Amino acid sequence: MSTLLGAGAVVAGAGLAGGFTLLKGRQESADKERERLEQRVARHREIRRDAYVDFLSKIHLMDLAQREVNRTENRNLSESALLSLASAERSLYQSLLVVRMEGPTEVAEAARALVRAFRQLNGLLEDGLTLETVEANMREREATRDAFLASAARTLGTTP
Repeated sequence: MSTLLGAGAVVAGAGLAGGFTLLKGRQESADKERERLEQRVARHREIRRDAYVDFLSKIHLMDLAQREVNRTENRNLSESALLSLASAERSLYQSLLVVRMEGPTEVAEAARALVRAFRQLNGLLEDGLTLETVEANMREREATRDAFLASAARTLGTTP
């Protein structure tokens, strides 16, 4: 009888130990999966941030190119100024595509609005500008840039 009780205790102890081992293994697996997910989220956030920073640098280059064209007297635009403007616009568009791909939609739409404001000025530069037109466009660009920065900051979890 005591042998049976002893054997039963050994079986129960082994079952209990096995159960704890199984639970511990599942917990470790869940911890590893959570860590992998956190790493993926952090990596995706980093990719988005890099896309947004690249977009903003392309916006800056486009702004510089437009200012150079706008400073040209009598609208005798040099071929190099026009090529610089076209190159800046192509780079900006490529960067916009990356922002649209990385998202989210709110940031992509804000980026699109900002590119539209810059493209609008490109069309105006070719037609000739008044000071009022330049100032109005610059105010619109500032507002759309602020909207982009705010939506990007919300997406990245930072404050604008």
